[in-house]
Amino acid sequence: MTPLIYVINLDRDAERLSSIRANLGGLGLGFERLPAVMGKDVPEWEKLVDLPAYGWRNRLDMPRAGEVGCYLSHLLAMETFLRTDAPWCVILEDDVEVLPACTEVLRSLAEKDDWDFVKLFNFHSGLPVQKRALGSGHHLVAHLTRTTSSAAYVVNRRAAETLLKSMRPISEQVDHALDRPWETGLRTRGIRPMPVILAPFATTTSSIGYQDKAKAGRTLGKSLKLFLSRAKKEMCRFGYGLWDAVR
Repeated sequence: MTPLIYVINLDRDAERLSSIRANLGGLGLGFERLPAVMGKDVPEWEKLVDLPAYGWRNRLDMPRAGEVGCYLSHLLAMETFLRTDAPWCVILEDDVEVLPACTEVLRSLAEKDDWDFVKLFNFHSGLPVQKRALGSGHHLVAHLTRTTSSAAYVVNRRAAETLLKSMRPISEQVDHALDRPWETGLRTRGIRPMPVILAPFATTTSSIGYQDKAKAGRTLGKSLKLFLSRAKKEMCRFGYGLWDAVR
């Protein structure tokens, strides 16, 4: 089946859209463009944030407007997907490059119901544990440790419905909020080797709004709270990952 693909793209980022259109078109893949949310244009966006939780889990006490825009863009993508009858979809940010092997990987994913959320790209190794072989020499894996990035992933209906509930209100950055399987119970997976990479221009900041300034008061107390929060999260992740790797 032809996968349903959404590309998150700001109206002003025409060059990024042109790049990913050429990339996907060359692979014979169509997509639907979703206009990204500009955080600073969202009325009273600060009220969407759980301030105590955000301050506990992050370096900053409050997210930047651009981070909120990115977060809301991913929620919009999942809401749009759930208005279709498709069993699953691919969600991409516009600064990625999809490799040719990804088409076979997606076909292989569709063959078996053993995942809910699959990262096609991520930072950090995550201590991957192989779950099954996919096409073109790739493997579906479970991660025992942290991986980050919301640049490219596959989500089924169960995952989208679950994430739309668990990700409100905002309590951390979007790539971290997507990856809390010990809380959501989702079968969260990765792919090795990764079938999506960052495009060459991905090192430049998108105009989604991340360039707005914010400062963190890094007191000893703040640093200790952040350390404890992350330590707890990683213990939960590792314990859940061990169970998930063998179930």
